[in-house]
Amino acid sequence: MSSIKFSEASGFITLQDQGRIGFANIAVPTSGAFDQSAHHLGNRLVGNDPGACSIESLRGTFKFSTDTDLVIGVTGAPASVQVNGREHEMSRAIYVAANSTVAIKPGSAGLRTYIAIRGSISGDLVMGSHSYDELSQIGTPPIKAGDQFSIGNQVAGSISGEYFPNLPVSGKTEIEIEARPAPRWSGFRNGQTLFESEYQVTESSNRVGMRLSGPELIWDSKERLASEGVITGAIQIPVDGMPLIFGPDHPTTGGYPVIAVVSRNSLNLLAQATPGTKIRFRRSN
Repeated sequence: MSSIKFSEASGFITLQDQGRIGFANIAVPTSGAFDQSAHHLGNRLVGNDPGACSIESLRGTFKFSTDTDLVIGVTGAPASVQVNGREHEMSRAIYVAANSTVAIKPGSAGLRTYIAIRGSISGDLVMGSHSYDELSQIGTPPIKAGDQFSIGNQVAGSISGEYFPNLPVSGKTEIEIEARPAPRWSGFRNGQTLFESEYQVTESSNRVGMRLSGPELIWDSKERLASEGVITGAIQIPVDGMPLIFGPDHPTTGGYPVIAVVSRNSLNLLAQATPGTKIRFRRSN
């Protein structure tokens, strides 16, 4: 069977697909690729199903060799992509001959780079997904030097000849996020502040959640809420009044009020938002 083997791997590098659908009732998050747009594009370029497993690299540096011919697509945060020392462009299909070495080094913009391989990568399948869940720590463990993965034959179509030169993350220092008020919205004394103020991504951000800093949001009730179900993109307000946006590895329940929910398209932007990025929320009704 065709395979790739990592000779170098530093940083947080995981396998991600569409995640574990339908297990929230037993407290298992969906997980899966954070930037679904970049993930889907990579698979489209190489002719895979949109949900096929790919590599998600959080500014990681790594090298892998292949024992067979491959076609790869690299999308998301800009990175240096080299095959046997030769630089290649992102956001287009790249042919990799057998016994070659692919090297990826992160750039300075964005956070997450995705590498799709035609036929899909196979890792540890748990509840129908290869994805690593940072909260539950299930699925394929983060990639390290020496790891080897088989490449399947789960293709959905032909290799794309398209090129998307404007799609890579531009490294914006300020982004606008679309969000819709949630049922707990009415319980906040100053809920409109969320849509009238500027917030900032903090260092305390990962696949579980992104903590923001900015004007305090005040929950009027003195009573504690019972734990209730939460979804990816939910904006929870803990006791300090600072927004916490749940990512793909979020807990399935929470006891703090959820003021609003971020749209799926805006989650793709948040997946690439570095600490210090300024955020303004736009209300969607």
